Amino acid sequence: MRPASRLWTADVPSGAEIFLYAVFAVFGLMTGSLAGALSYRLPRRQPVMIDRSRCPSCKATLKALDLIPVFSWLFFKGRCRHCQARISPRYLLIELAVMGLFLSALATAPNLWAAICLAYLGGALAVLAVADLEQRILPDPMQLCAALLALPWRYVTGADWQDMILGGLLGLGLGLGLRLGYCRLKGRHGLGLGDVKFLAVAGLWLGVENFPPFLLTAGLIGVVFGLIWRFFAKTPVFPFGPALCVALFLTLSFLY
Repeated sequence: MRPASRLWTADVPSGAEIFLYAVFAVFGLMTGSLAGALSYRLPRRQPVMIDRSRCPSCKATLKALDLIPVFSWLFFKGRCRHCQARISPRYLLIELAVMGLFLSALATAPNLWAAICLAYLGGALAVLAVADLEQRILPDPMQLCAALLALPWRYVTGADWQDMILGGLLGLGLGLGLRLGYCRLKGRHGLGLGDVKFLAVAGLWLGVENFPPFLLTAGLIGVVFGLIWRFFAKTPVFPFGPALCVALFLTLSFLY
């Protein structure tokens, strides 16, 4: 693992920093808008590329004015411009969350290219976490996107390719072992196939050395999230995907 280094040096003008943070904020909001749509459509197997965004109540096709991240929701007070039906705040929250992930990536990544990779991973993780919360599924297309993003990330951080492959195999093997072992002990699966695939993806990003801290972080977050879920939710079965997503982003942010 390369020692962590700051993205900025004393030679970088402060104005350039501010400009780049503004650019990341704008792209974060745009990616967040896309993440909100994907997190709704992918788990429900709805068209992604060929169908225009529509109001779920009146089915009116949404124009550019209706789709400006954050602004549209606030300006129209969380209602459809055509029928005045309420629009879920999930879209606003996802847009703001992904913008925060983009800015966090820029602040913690070892270099600019790594920040771009980590930022867009954050967008993919947002889709996965929301989809798992709402529909108990980690969509394969976003898992594939996250896996492919690991290639440029490993390159720009100077990581070893063999370690990347071994990390992916470690994550896959561990996930399958936990799934099959729990099934033998309890007679039911304690880990979904989506979680198994995600562990493999995490291994590609982290390699072997950084995989144990990720597992520890995911376990701690999972315990906290499980307690909160049991207190507020009606079902004792909670999705583990969000904990895995948060743990992966945090591990990449603080260990590189």
